[in-house]
Amino acid sequence: MYWITGILGLILAVSPYMFGYSNDAAALWTSLIVGGATIVVSLLEATRADRDQWEYWVAGILGLFAVIAPFILGFGGNTSAMWTSVIIGVLIAIFAGSRLFTTGKM
Repeated sequence: MYWITGILGLILAVSPYMFGYSNDAAALWTSLIVGGATIVVSLLEATRADRDQWEYWVAGILGLFAVIAPFILGFGGNTSAMWTSVIIGVLIAIFAGSRLFTTGKM
């Protein structure tokens, strides 16, 4: 699952340029930071041998933050930024959460 969350993080990080909201500072930085952090924890999960679950917890929390960010950071009026953040955030949270709850190790 780490590669799915990594790809979703990459999509979130490049989405301001793909969907034209790079001029909205809050939306831009939220996408870059949350997307980049999701990529980093996904890469850590891919390269570490210990197979702890903390990376999925972090990815899940980042996904949930992406869902609420448009409303708490004030870019909910920017439709493309809001929906991109919400949809990708939900997907990240679902994939990370499904990994946590199906392995039995929380």
